[in-house]
Amino acid sequence: MTELETLRRLAVSYYAAPPACSLETFCELLAHRGIGGIALTAAAVEDREPEELRRLLSTHNLTCTSLNSAGYFLHADPRRAAAQADLDARLLECAAAVDAPVNVIPGGIEHTRGEGGRPLPLEDARSRVEDALASLAGTASSAGVLLSLEPIHPLGLTDKGCVNQLSHARSLAAALPGCGITLDFFHSWWDADLAGTVASATEQLYVVQVCGVQTDGADPPRRTDMAKGDADVAGLLTALSAAGYPGLVEYEVFYQQRPQELDGLLDRAARDFVSLNGRPD
Repeated sequence: MTELETLRRLAVSYYAAPPACSLETFCELLAHRGIGGIALTAAAVEDREPEELRRLLSTHNLTCTSLNSAGYFLHADPRRAAAQADLDARLLECAAAVDAPVNVIPGGIEHTRGEGGRPLPLEDARSRVEDALASLAGTASSAGVLLSLEPIHPLGLTDKGCVNQLSHARSLAAALPGCGITLDFFHSWWDADLAGTVASATEQLYVVQVCGVQTDGADPPRRTDMAKGDADVAGLLTALSAAGYPGLVEYEVFYQQRPQELDGLLDRAARDFVSLNGRPD
């Protein structure tokens, strides 16, 4: 595979962009480097019509790999629940236009805590997520949109997601039409089912997200450049290729967590992705 062909299999999330970087500029920067895809965020869809998004991506020959993120099913606060429902509807509408799955974050048990109350027991929270996911899947199916459920690292169980293992996410998704899973390497690099999921359940992988995972010191794991960190990104990419994974691979880092100059970030992402995939022909 040539370097150009390899870069066409890389997507970068708009989460990497600083707030001042418009979506139009971000698309131009990706296309200039030969990067083939983009993951869209709430900031990308909030003030653009679906057809406008489709035209923008087409102009720059970019594939949309996912829209982020629906779900967060456990909000006890009715205002936050209503805001998320509005975002879910917007993401589904835009996903239909750009032909991409909508990423689903299940929500953490802390979200279930009412004012002055206690959070739901974990199993109750997971049951509520299962019911809400089924409802959202029905809506998505009617719109012709795929959903991709993302299991979250156990450290995010309270504030982000109470579905934590790949096996659990796969089981929930398998019960619903048009529902697969998101393999975010940052959240699942530790999972004993990672290799088996890649090898034997490739058809369930609707979205794959990668980054380096820094685990040194007393701090929680954090995202870093693909070629850095302590988890085997190259091994994952090799396993995906061996399994015949047909999709693009998203590079997902967050500007708010690690502010970086965007041109340098994208240059390193392109260089690292080519290097980690082996020497081009």
